[in-house]
Amino acid sequence: MNESTKTLAQLKKASKLVRLAFRKNGPKSFKRGQGALLNALVENDGATQRELVRILGLNRGDLKDVVKKAARNGYVTIENTDEKRTYAVKLTDEGRTVAEKRVLANDRTADDILSCLTDDEIAQLNVLTEKIILSMKDKGVNGKKKGRKARGCRCR
Repeated sequence: MNESTKTLAQLKKASKLVRLAFRKNGPKSFKRGQGALLNALVENDGATQRELVRILGLNRGDLKDVVKKAARNGYVTIENTDEKRTYAVKLTDEGRTVAEKRVLANDRTADDILSCLTDDEIAQLNVLTEKIILSMKDKGVNGKKKGRKARGCRCR
């Protein structure tokens, strides 16, 4: 194993531990599902279905299920818009409270994780990780899925 492979293995291990720390220190499902919806609405309250599909990267059917569940839980309201076949989603007071608690929990967790670094080291880490991200994008690796897998289809 060369130095590059060892370095990337360390980054992978650190990433996994960071994900576990965030999961341990706050409500589940903040990257997907209702948590992701609430997080998106904190910045874009009243976003339309089309905007949320773009922001969250979900298909319309999955988004509809998430929005319905969040509405049943009292986190959002669904409102008609002037556009045909679309709706706007707005946070309720309870939804805003839950989302803001989650943002605070994320901030505390991030501060705790990076407390072992100085401000200069954090700045260096940001520069280095951004360089790696840009390099991967230049190589055509962007993290976006290139197609959609059919669920439950066993074509022969």
